[in-house]
Amino acid sequence: MEDELETTLDRLSLPKDKDLPPIIREIVSNAPCSRKVPSFIASLAPLCALASRIRVKYYHDTTRMHSLLLQVVIEGAQSCGKSFAADIEGLIMNDTLKARDKEQRRLEQEYREKKKRRKANEKLEEEPRTTIRVIPPTISKTVLTKRADFYERILGDTLTFWMFAEELAQVTDAGKQGYSNLRTIMRTAYDLGSLFGIDYASDNSYSAIVDINICSMFCATPAALDEYYDRKAIEGGNITRCIVCQLDDDVESDNEVFIPYSDSQLQSINAILEKMMQDTYTPEGQLQPTKEIDMCWLDNECRRFIKRKAKEYSLSGSEAIKVFRKRASVSAFRATTLCYYLYLLEESLNSQSSAFSNQSSVAIQNHCIRIYRFLSEYIIHGMLNRWGDKFNELNAKRAGEAPSQKPRLYDLCTETFTRDQLKLLIKQQELTSPARTFISLWKKLKLIVELDKNTFKKI
Repeated sequence: MEDELETTLDRLSLPKDKDLPPIIREIVSNAPCSRKVPSFIASLAPLCALASRIRVKYYHDTTRMHSLLLQVVIEGAQSCGKSFAADIEGLIMNDTLKARDKEQRRLEQEYREKKKRRKANEKLEEEPRTTIRVIPPTISKTVLTKRADFYERILGDTLTFWMFAEELAQVTDAGKQGYSNLRTIMRTAYDLGSLFGIDYASDNSYSAIVDINICSMFCATPAALDEYYDRKAIEGGNITRCIVCQLDDDVESDNEVFIPYSDSQLQSINAILEKMMQDTYTPEGQLQPTKEIDMCWLDNECRRFIKRKAKEYSLSGSEAIKVFRKRASVSAFRATTLCYYLYLLEESLNSQSSAFSNQSSVAIQNHCIRIYRFLSEYIIHGMLNRWGDKFNELNAKRAGEAPSQKPRLYDLCTETFTRDQLKLLIKQQELTSPARTFISLWKKLKLIVELDKNTFKKI
């Protein structure tokens, strides 16, 4: 099954560098060949954090709005060049969210110093109400809850936090309780409207129930990633919310370098970043209304991917494929929505209007469809390659069975087989799904026909 995924991924590719959306286009164009796809992946989460007011509906539940929330991990051995991700993060964040936060952090620091120096019974002015968005992974859940609550109290709505760690080890080294809290928060932070709350009796703490949204990117060695995404994270669903980008450490690429950005490239990048900030904040510092993007033209691609992975699950019995496929599609869909939004921003700037031609609209949608096809396969391949075997092993243990390397269940069935024979094969292969699940899927996918009530024939 892993070989099939490799083959599928090889058949797919991103659009040409020049056809990618703005900002991502410049980033990928200046990256060496071995880092083009990783650079594309590394640009997604920080740009999604900037697109905080964008809303979109996913085909599976059109009553629920999605925000563009992504969690990315860049995994690689020591000294393999993971720092390129920090350069991309700085390019996007230094003059946008970090610049905006700098003054607010200064106000907070001045207040803390006044509080420390105050005399007994001296009355302090009211604590500054800040709306800081760039947060470290080591932030306490109390401070995080307070910052999220301030968004709603001061600005009237939720915003997306940005979290980046050039070394994930700084999170795990902070202590078991610290990253245990972070893993719990990150599960709810993946979905708009999933609430997190703390309720303390102490007046010195902070209690609230808030909607915490986080886009994140962590760089990690394999050992640090194993420590962070431990058994609880695998079983709890953290891994399905993650886009993992595993870097090759090929000695032949040692001399490859990133090309510095030209003045025209920086001008193009800054123009789009400024437009994204304008879509978030009014000139007076208030929030802009949310902007819903219609992505219904991508729905059929999402359905096809989900159906294709259901077929792979039905043939192999891999619970990992069955579970991973859904959030792989959601993450790919959100990233594709980001790309579509960036294309539209560029069209708007070029035409000085929000309208764009039918011809450019078709071309943009075709590029986005290609991006979704690549990303959906890339994301599920990364999850299966990193955690698929472990997920299947833990799933089998929960069912009281010992895991083993299994051939495809469908291939093991004779040309004509009975329900009881299938049940026996399922037991022998130590799978956890019942026979009726496979029979139902195989019939829907036209892989078998029913000869009578309990007898089937492979097509």
